[in-house]
Amino acid sequence: MGVMAITSLVVWLGYIGTHALLSTHSLGAALSEARGTMTAPALFIVVAVIFGLERVWPAVSRPARARAHVIDASYFVLFAAVVGPLLVLVETGLAQEIHRYLGAMQLSQLPAVPRLAAALVILAAIDVTNWACHVANHKSRTMWRLHALHHSQEDMSVFTTFRTHPMVHATYLPALLPALFLGASGTVPAIALIVYGCLVTLPHANLPWSFGPVGRVLVSPAFHRLHHETNPTGGKTVNFGFVLTIWDRLARTARFPVAGVTVTTGIAGRPVPLEQEVGVPAALVGQLTQPFRRLAATDGA
Repeated sequence: MGVMAITSLVVWLGYIGTHALLSTHSLGAALSEARGTMTAPALFIVVAVIFGLERVWPAVSRPARARAHVIDASYFVLFAAVVGPLLVLVETGLAQEIHRYLGAMQLSQLPAVPRLAAALVILAAIDVTNWACHVANHKSRTMWRLHALHHSQEDMSVFTTFRTHPMVHATYLPALLPALFLGASGTVPAIALIVYGCLVTLPHANLPWSFGPVGRVLVSPAFHRLHHETNPTGGKTVNFGFVLTIWDRLARTARFPVAGVTVTTGIAGRPVPLEQEVGVPAALVGQLTQPFRRLAATDGA
């Protein structure tokens, strides 16, 4: 029921966004701009470089053509070709509804605040909102049905970033609110959003990097791998941050990696259909349809 409600919300917002863009004859421009931000050439280059580094400096040795990599790369293609553009319509619909019902709460330009400072505040607010939404994905049974797919990966790579159910993106829509409410004081440049997207991609890499002292501030692959641990130490899931570690440190959900220690990843009991068991095509179908079942194995995970 909950997953269907999220899906209905996505369809409704997508309809509103499509109607708004068509009425202003800007649908093509909006989709083109989104491709330039969410699936910019820089992202493809970063993913390719990191995947190459995983071959020579892996945290855990894995063959390049492992089923896990094939299926995660399939999700990358799905995101770039379908999910990303459709997400633009949903985000536009949300912006329209916010303006219609909560327009009075949108702040006008703040006095004496440089636009660059406002953009940095918006980026930080986006990151902490993503952190909060991520925590909610673990606390809510409905959201976990969608999020469990991402955690099911036992052979992590840079492509695991995109191993997400299309509907799960709706749970991160609140991350748009900082830009919607503070946008009058300064907008975040497209290049900054591209860099942010690349920084979000790096932590899933199969690399042993902890970033040294910088890893106390930025989420590293070693730091985020602990979030995907099969059996978390003390039974407590940690390290929910996307780019900055400060939110986990403040919430006392941060655990920093120990040099030379690499944890196993995945979900105990394998409640999500896995490509290691049923093959790539069957796994894709099972992973995408499981959240819509009346009873799903992830409900008890």
